[in-house]
Amino acid sequence: MKRQTIIKVFGAILAIACWCWALADCAVADTLVVSRDSKEVTLEGELLMTAADNSILFATPDGQLHIFTADKIVSLKPTIETLPTMDHDELGKSLLADLPKGFKIHKTKRYVIAYQTVLEYAEWIGDLYEARLVSEFEKFAKTLKYELDESRFPLAVVVFDSRPAYDRYVFRELQTEPGTMIAHYSQMTNRVAMFDLTFEFKSPGEKRKLRDVLNKPDAIPMVTTIIHEGTHQLMFNRGMQTRLGDVPLWLNEGMANWFETPDLRNGKGWRRPGKVNQARMRQLKKYFAARPGNSIETLISTDDRFDGAEAFDAYAESWALMHFLIKKRNKQFRKYLKVVANKRPGFTVDAETRLKEFTDQFGDLKKLDKAFLKYLQTLN
Repeated sequence: MKRQTIIKVFGAILAIACWCWALADCAVADTLVVSRDSKEVTLEGELLMTAADNSILFATPDGQLHIFTADKIVSLKPTIETLPTMDHDELGKSLLADLPKGFKIHKTKRYVIAYQTVLEYAEWIGDLYEARLVSEFEKFAKTLKYELDESRFPLAVVVFDSRPAYDRYVFRELQTEPGTMIAHYSQMTNRVAMFDLTFEFKSPGEKRKLRDVLNKPDAIPMVTTIIHEGTHQLMFNRGMQTRLGDVPLWLNEGMANWFETPDLRNGKGWRRPGKVNQARMRQLKKYFAARPGNSIETLISTDDRFDGAEAFDAYAESWALMHFLIKKRNKQFRKYLKVVANKRPGFTVDAETRLKEFTDQFGDLKKLDKAFLKYLQTLN
């Protein structure tokens, strides 16, 4: 489960303990000079937090987060001016400057898509995210009566033309081998990165045909992942979760799982969230053959079950629990979401506190588990 490698990377970052929260509601400009490769580099942005060891968390106008240790900081000077975030054109230029040659930019109302492949694919991603995912995400929030924030930044998506090109980017960004990953959302860069999935289905010299690919059963998990990662990006930019905050993985992944189920019959690859995820259901049935009585408690209190061989079961149960809470505990779920959304970056919560935050909204776990199991029998 390569997503857990990403989580571990964030965990290592957050190990810089004792952050002091310093972010105001309005962005205040700061000028930071840091040492990079024996050169001094000047950055304009916002100082978000300072650690006990004087390391800092710094945000730049393109939406990226950066951590600098004290030995890399040359100077930091606040100004009285507010710092505007980048618009679509500025973000596009920033992406092109950071990526290998050969990328172009496709823009929608909310997204800036840097693509190395054909325009048709970038347009499909734009339509999938802008016209479909965002629309359904906002509808979902309305059903919960949950007030979303507007994103402070245009949302960045990077599409490579091949798996090898994407793999090189993953290794550069995360310092880990990508394995079977085909897409990911980074809380540090605030980007969704992926590769053109038609690369996996064409012969050498053959023209890429997106519609043909979307009709292939093997494309199902790929479309699932693209939606899954785009949902993570929306949650962290629309006020449901805080980047680098201590968000329980069952909630983070369960929400993305709720949205991810593809519908390849409509020619676009995805239509709406909340459908029964048959792949998760099959995994869940295997797990439930010997499911322990404290399964919900272990799922919500720590993230341990998302590491190693148990991860597939944890993902499946997270999806099922999310389905149950959204359908049957709507009001309580909205309140719980708000508690989690207010988590500050860099502060971890122990298992006892996580349990209390959950039971404060949903009550006794044994009663909830009984209702949960009964509800699962109605799904098919």
